[in-house]
Amino acid sequence: MLATGGGGGDIGKKINYGGGDGGDDDGDDDDYFDDFDDGDEGDEGGLFRRRKFLEELFDRKFIDAVLNEWHKTMMDLPAGFRQACEMGLVSSAQMVKFLAINARPTTARFISRSLPDVMSRAFIGRMIADPAFLYKLLLEQAATIGFAVSWELKNRKDRIKKEWDLALVNILTASLCNAVVVWALAPCRSYGNTFRFDLQNTLQKLPNNIFERSYPLREFALQKRIHSFCYKAAELCLVGLTAGAVQGSLSNFLAGKKNDRLSVTVPSMSSNALGYGAFLGIHANVSYQLLCGADRLMTNHFDVIGVALFFGTALRIMNVYSGEMLRHAWLGMSADPLVHSDDLLKAYNRPSTASEVIPSKSSSRWFISKNAIVSGFGLFGNRQETADSMNGEAAPSKARRKRIVRKKVTAS
Repeated sequence: MLATGGGGGDIGKKINYGGGDGGDDDGDDDDYFDDFDDGDEGDEGGLFRRRKFLEELFDRKFIDAVLNEWHKTMMDLPAGFRQACEMGLVSSAQMVKFLAINARPTTARFISRSLPDVMSRAFIGRMIADPAFLYKLLLEQAATIGFAVSWELKNRKDRIKKEWDLALVNILTASLCNAVVVWALAPCRSYGNTFRFDLQNTLQKLPNNIFERSYPLREFALQKRIHSFCYKAAELCLVGLTAGAVQGSLSNFLAGKKNDRLSVTVPSMSSNALGYGAFLGIHANVSYQLLCGADRLMTNHFDVIGVALFFGTALRIMNVYSGEMLRHAWLGMSADPLVHSDDLLKAYNRPSTASEVIPSKSSSRWFISKNAIVSGFGLFGNRQETADSMNGEAAPSKARRKRIVRKKVTAS
């Protein structure tokens, strides 16, 4: 029998590939690259250990090595991406991300192939810059729709069956605006795009957010980051004005068909447009710019990707929740208290009965004897009736027998 690496008295009875258990490391095969010793698990710092920064490699030989590993060649790449690789603008890490999306059937590849060419290139650029972009987009959509639906159910209550169309318009508008904000401010990698007008060429060289990292052909100085913040504020404000105007006109049109009083106030078209424009241009722009900076900080700081995703998820959910509260406040949307106070309105509007107007004898003067045997009780009862009559309360009249007076009539 053949014993490979056996030791410690096994005398070759078993085939043990990979080392025996008679060495100095107590049978540790040292299958790790760092050859950890006893007691060294290779996870110094635990879950919150800091990440070691690795520089991106743009050398052509590393790009070819990645392509060979994926059994691809340079001719298998799209024209624009192949040109960027030949110019030395794509790193080996970016090539791995691109091949992970396009070289195997994944959800990201299905989405990229379903979109138009311009949108597909933008989507792939965002996935290369941030592989968790699709996860963040879906998380934002789920949180936005969930909080919007809960607000509609909480404020419309039983009227949701009659006002479902108004609620649906509000939810779809909020979801669309959130998707536009996340898409517009997400970091993206673009290479060699040339437009006809100089303004377009200038705008494409600006970062999507002020915390985006620079890369070849895209050096983001402080001036460009400030210009990007102002440009994104104007862009999102224009999106908010358009979406608010459409949603306001549609909501007012649907509200005009309702015969009953609405459970939630519907602002006018101008107020809705201005509210959405200010909300997206100011609050959404600032909050999501800071959120992108926090994502980059946590991704570069934590070595365990799950920790960064956990804190990023918590921050995004809290941001969506606070944004929903502020959005309704800025739009002036609130529940109508008169619509939901049905019991109170019934108490004020129901017809009065004789039992409610005239109080019962036993409830008002139960301590007064009905048969006034004692003169004190009888006097107290008369005083009580007089006081009730002075206070405007109708006291029940006690039935008394008519006194019959007999007179002696003499015949004239």
